[in-house]
Amino acid sequence: MTEPTWEGKRPVAVVSTCMTAEGLPAFVLNTVEVTAEEAANGIQFYLVEAELLEAGYEAPWVHFPEDEAPAFLHPAVRHHLGLLPPNDNPIPVAPLEAS
Repeated sequence: MTEPTWEGKRPVAVVSTCMTAEGLPAFVLNTVEVTAEEAANGIQFYLVEAELLEAGYEAPWVHFPEDEAPAFLHPAVRHHLGLLPPNDNPIPVAPLEAS
């Protein structure tokens, strides 16, 4: 992993896996703003966890920042959540087969 470098604060998108209050697994996408130094120290994860707690989600958390996640993850979660990916092009995803 390379050290982040930018001036001022910038948005960082983070996909988190967590649990709902009902005990069901969930994917959640949050965007928080941090400086490069804050990002290097993992502050984005504390900010994301605060947002998750406020929204009623529970641990365990696993976080995937956009620049460290597999390339497919953020577009797939955006599609799953009904959001357009950052480039505004829908991602073609075949529906899951019912078992």
